[in-house]
Amino acid sequence: MVARLLASLTGTLLLAACASRPEITRGSELPADLVPAPQLPCPGERLEYGVELAGLPIGAAALSTTLAADGWLFALEGGTNAIVDWFCAVRGAATTRQNLDGRARSFELWVDEDGEQSRRSLAYDEVPTLWYRPADQTSWVAELTQYRRPSDPLSLLQQLRALSPAADARDFEVAMTLRSFCYRVRWLGRADLDVGAGRFEQALMWRVEVRPYEELGEQATAGPIVGFYEVAISADPRRLPLRVTREFGFGQVALELRRAAIDERVALATTAPAEGPADGTLPPLATALLETR
Repeated sequence: MVARLLASLTGTLLLAACASRPEITRGSELPADLVPAPQLPCPGERLEYGVELAGLPIGAAALSTTLAADGWLFALEGGTNAIVDWFCAVRGAATTRQNLDGRARSFELWVDEDGEQSRRSLAYDEVPTLWYRPADQTSWVAELTQYRRPSDPLSLLQQLRALSPAADARDFEVAMTLRSFCYRVRWLGRADLDVGAGRFEQALMWRVEVRPYEELGEQATAGPIVGFYEVAISADPRRLPLRVTREFGFGQVALELRRAAIDERVALATTAPAEGPADGTLPPLATALLETR
């Protein structure tokens, strides 16, 4: 289940079922100009999350931000706790690279479920390309020529953090597989939230609907909802993702912020441009994450 979170929104994703829902004040009653302008991205930021299923802790995850010479690097890694490991140990790492203007350049995901590893890497060039290697299967590469301007879950999270309240829904194209999905973002309102990292008043509440595209092209048509996330973002300039929740058939899964910190030493890091795997080896960013475990 942590693998599903890392692979969908943010990857990445998610509130405990036993926690009471915050009372939401509708956005129409609170104008957008009351929200401070975001100061994002934040070099050296590290956000630590607890992962829960139906109110029970099942793991942890951390999201870090690095400013490189050629753009931004966002890395999410996490896994199940010792208790869940007795039944099924899950570890995962996702990374996305963006240009300095915020456009996604590449995305990589590595997941290990009880020793069975799957990996994928997407390059968002003029013609987006997907490299994928399922567990215990041969890797393959495909050009995603049907996409317009696809992005990835981690990049979507960064875009969501920067949004200001608005009455109209906004659509984002997210590509993780051979099929493109419309992530439709709707502003719900504001609510006071208590999470492990503290109390946050008047947090921005969003609903992210996942809809498959039925038609692509300039006049793309999104189909019915196949799932949705509820995302709470702090209303201060840092726009911290406080809580992300999603309902699954086996219960509600939640990511909740436990700690937010900034490593002042990480002001600038030099990293080589991402290279797509051509020989079935582990993508370079996933390899780097593994080496630092």
